[in-house]
Amino acid sequence: MKFKKIVGFGDSWIWGDELLDPALINHPQAHPVIQENTDYRESHCFLGQLGKHYGVPVENFGINGGSLQSAIWTYLWWLDHEQLDPNDCLILVGHTDANRTSFYNPRHVSYSNDPPWNRYVHSQWIHSGFEEEDRTWTQMVKAHTVLTDCDQIHQLNYRQSLAFFEGQYHTLSRNVVQFCTIHPPMVAQTCNLIWPDRSLNAYIYPNQHLMAPNGHPNEAGHRLLRDRLIPEIERVILA
Repeated sequence: MKFKKIVGFGDSWIWGDELLDPALINHPQAHPVIQENTDYRESHCFLGQLGKHYGVPVENFGINGGSLQSAIWTYLWWLDHEQLDPNDCLILVGHTDANRTSFYNPRHVSYSNDPPWNRYVHSQWIHSGFEEEDRTWTQMVKAHTVLTDCDQIHQLNYRQSLAFFEGQYHTLSRNVVQFCTIHPPMVAQTCNLIWPDRSLNAYIYPNQHLMAPNGHPNEAGHRLLRDRLIPEIERVILA
């Protein structure tokens, strides 16, 4: 099939964390999240590199710290707002760690540069002390983790997410490709899941020269991932 746009969903590996424009090294707020870095980050992550390869625009819906749930919620937001026919888009879904959880908080403070589709509180930010949430939310997330976290829940979360996006593959024009960014909690098979027993980080972690300091791919790592994904996209989608 031919597609008019690439759309990506997932976590910080999709988003392009740790990709910082060298021209911004001396910026007083030098960090990948600043708006001045957006073009560099989105063009150098593997989604942007795939867009260049296929000559189509890219929309990056990756969320730093996102979960399997937030990828589904964000996808549904996109589906409701997309101006193109979704059948004309290549949809790439990167599944993150299945032990992550996202929560909807109606009182969540959204910052000026937050996109309209990211209105969630992600459990790992609360656990890490990065999310400025009140004590009630912090205690709720901690209690949720203590009372429910187990391998069975991780596998359930993962299988539900796989099944949802496999359903979208059949509902649309077989234009949805799934893969894992973090090692999956189990080996599962779907018709559109590439590498059921491994993840993107398996291609990066053995090669230190492909990694940024905090464990995400650097520019060379994203180019490698692009090259790994191209034949799989063409096998699943374009064949």
